[in-house]
Amino acid sequence: MVCGECGSAYRRQVWNIHGRKCPVWRCVSRFDNGTRYCKHSPSLHEDKLHKSILSAINEYYGCGDNIKELLKGNIEQAIAGVSIKETKEIQKRLREIDDARNDYITLIASGTMDEEAMDEQFQMLYAEEQELNSRLKALEENNNIDNNKRSQISKAFQEIDNSSCELTEYNDMLVRKLIECVRVVCKTEIQIIFKGGKETTVTVEK
Repeated sequence: MVCGECGSAYRRQVWNIHGRKCPVWRCVSRFDNGTRYCKHSPSLHEDKLHKSILSAINEYYGCGDNIKELLKGNIEQAIAGVSIKETKEIQKRLREIDDARNDYITLIASGTMDEEAMDEQFQMLYAEEQELNSRLKALEENNNIDNNKRSQISKAFQEIDNSSCELTEYNDMLVRKLIECVRVVCKTEIQIIFKGGKETTVTVEK
């Protein structure tokens, strides 16, 4: 989140108001230097800020498939504790290696490539394949998902698919994946830039 007046980042602080802790967001420049460089940037209460951001997300994405897929990914990582991204990358590369091997075999069978000349290529593919399979096995062993965890994931996915997927609680990880930047225009207005460049302006409660 950045200041619309001076461009500095906003930082979270916790005020103590009559013994009650109240988290707010303030412009770093205004906080460090007073009004010397940034004269009008407001302090925003976190609960009202989060409410406005959720409203913008729900309206922009229409609670559709993009959010559902992100929620599924977050749930699977949290419950299973697996390196999903690395596993998928390894599986993709293994498929590419298999396709390359089949292409080489086709070329040899057609007589357009010398069999001996392809030995080195086959050996390189085989060595890479063995290394990737070993890494994949290690991932599966270190991050073994028992039947109970699989049941939890399946149930969570089913609930997401059957829901309207309207966000009612602020989730910082999800928001960071959906939003590129939040620019504070004034006390009652913020501009949200979504991933991909789409911008929208929303009201913040006083």
